[in-house]
Amino acid sequence: MRLPWLHSRRTLNWSRLTDLRTRSSAFISTAGGAGLFPWGPGTMGTLVGIPIAYGLSGMSWPLRLLFWGAVTLLGSWAATVFDRLMETKDNQNIVIDEVIGYGISAWSVGTDPKSIMTAFLLFRLFDILKLPPVRQVDRWSRNKAGKAGSWWNGFGVIADDILAGLQALAVILVLQSMHWLS
Repeated sequence: MRLPWLHSRRTLNWSRLTDLRTRSSAFISTAGGAGLFPWGPGTMGTLVGIPIAYGLSGMSWPLRLLFWGAVTLLGSWAATVFDRLMETKDNQNIVIDEVIGYGISAWSVGTDPKSIMTAFLLFRLFDILKLPPVRQVDRWSRNKAGKAGSWWNGFGVIADDILAGLQALAVILVLQSMHWLS
């Protein structure tokens, strides 16, 4: 069964990736190709975030903030270029937003496997459910992407996942304060 609404958001035209700029945007926005997985691309993107967050867990918070800020800027650029190339709005192959969202949700989990898994599950839950204000930001970003030709397109793709990551982080912090997580 073909779902036209899903297909239109998974558009991938390889012939448009003609130079270093376009290929780089595809590599970054799909998190190294994780977004090309045929089922659950968001989950695959989130899985890419786990080793990154794990590797950064020993760094000071200003360095982590700088890192995730830089990835957000780079991801916004890549998502903008990729969506323009594929003539889509929030193409589902773009999963750099899940990498960033997981990085935020795992901010305080360190290297504890139980906490890492909890951050993964909570982030996916909040990303899928899109509880307020995540849903509103998601709608805003799609409207903005349709009207703007600027970096708003790519940042809008990422913004709702930043909020979902913050929601998951809030729950993680509560669980840690109750000593249910490390």
